Amino acid sequence: MMNKYDHMVDRYEHRFFDKNLEKYGLSGPVGVYLMKIYCHHSIKMNTLIGDLMFHKSHATRAIAHLDELGYVVKTVDPEDARGYVLTITDLGKTVAQKVTETARAWEALVNSAITEEEIKIMNTITEKVYYKVVEYFAEDPINEKDL
Repeated sequence: MMNKYDHMVDRYEHRFFDKNLEKYGLSGPVGVYLMKIYCHHSIKMNTLIGDLMFHKSHATRAIAHLDELGYVVKTVDPEDARGYVLTITDLGKTVAQKVTETARAWEALVNSAITEEEIKIMNTITEKVYYKVVEYFAEDPINEKDL
């Protein structure tokens, strides 16, 4: 499904996020974790890891980094002492807003190259592929509010 340009655009996206987030000590993928925690304010670490597309070892390093930077606080889960709860700090909220601004700037840059009609077509195609893959794995689709 990917064409020769997908990989190149993906590399530029990483560069864009890295360039815009380096002053906060973040890379694009680590910013994704911060955004997910920001959306929930507080979330179980296992839930966060299960919701995102990265490997568990990457998640563990990213979360440790966010904790070191003071963007999140990692505490033992009171319901299960084997797990952790991640809570965003006030500083983390401020930085998460910068990550959101960066994501919007990237989206605006990309969308400036295509028309509204082309965006609708791309979204329709992606949605069709998503539902086909969900059907293949015999799973229930993710609730859109969880995306």
